[in-house]
Amino acid sequence: MSKWRWFWIITTIFGVIAFGLGAGCSNSSVASTTQSTPVTTFDRDRAFSDLKQQVDFGYRIPGTATQVKTRDWLVAQLKPNADTVDLQPFSKQINDKNVPMWNIIATLRGTGVAPRERVLLCAHWDSRPIADHDPDPANRTKPIPGANDGASGVAVLLEIARQLKAHPIARDVTIVLFDGEDYGPNIDNMLLGSKYYAAHLPADKPNWGILLDMVGDKDLDIPRELYSQNHAQAVNDRIWSAAYKLALMKTDTLSGFVDSTNDYEITDDHTPLNEAGIPVADVIDFTYTPWHTISDTVDKCSPESLRIVGVAVEYAISTP
Repeated sequence: MSKWRWFWIITTIFGVIAFGLGAGCSNSSVASTTQSTPVTTFDRDRAFSDLKQQVDFGYRIPGTATQVKTRDWLVAQLKPNADTVDLQPFSKQINDKNVPMWNIIATLRGTGVAPRERVLLCAHWDSRPIADHDPDPANRTKPIPGANDGASGVAVLLEIARQLKAHPIARDVTIVLFDGEDYGPNIDNMLLGSKYYAAHLPADKPNWGILLDMVGDKDLDIPRELYSQNHAQAVNDRIWSAAYKLALMKTDTLSGFVDSTNDYEITDDHTPLNEAGIPVADVIDFTYTPWHTISDTVDKCSPESLRIVGVAVEYAISTP
């Protein structure tokens, strides 16, 4: 993730948003998005197994054999549950190397009457080559395991794809796993997959979308992200309405969503997508202490956190 400042989260309480609110995209052209039974099933243990499997492959750094092995595994997971799965290859000249990368794009056709609304769900599948925020300077040139920072969002989307196969919704859904989000070390060499995708959108581009990043933290604490609130508020409203409806809000004893907005904008994969005209909200827990350290490991993550985010997203995309 490319997040450049760390601030205290301030609370600004919002009222509960009426559930009938749509995503509010100006380019939306839909005939039907009715879904009589919103999807709320989610196998948290299977999702957590997917998180662990990604980490077990090793560092998912662009230009490595491990990256290719992980790519092929992700494609194999998506194929039984999607109508199409395609690779979007691209490369970036970094220093003296031409680094190959691939976005992974899966489509799931909806059951509504055409033309259907199109929703984008996305996360990044690469892991950062350097632990530049590690408290020990000796570790700062080492790669991160990327259990939460990368693998968690992908794991949620793999399980959502399975649930949508079993319980189709009215909307068309495109799942994109972005490569090169965390390559770095500077912003010019980050968000590479989302920038490429945003520059090569299909003619029937998504109407709105949701980005998942660092959503597996055991102590899940997800406020509204400020850039998302400024550029995709209606999408945020839809997600937080789902969280209220499904009792997924954080309490003294439970992790979850927080009814507040952080006081800084996060630069992430949703940034180039919003700039390209797709309102995309970033669901992210940026209170995660092991961010960009070698301690971003599986034991810091929780199956329940994956479930909380997964069912909120499922409900948000399957209600009118």
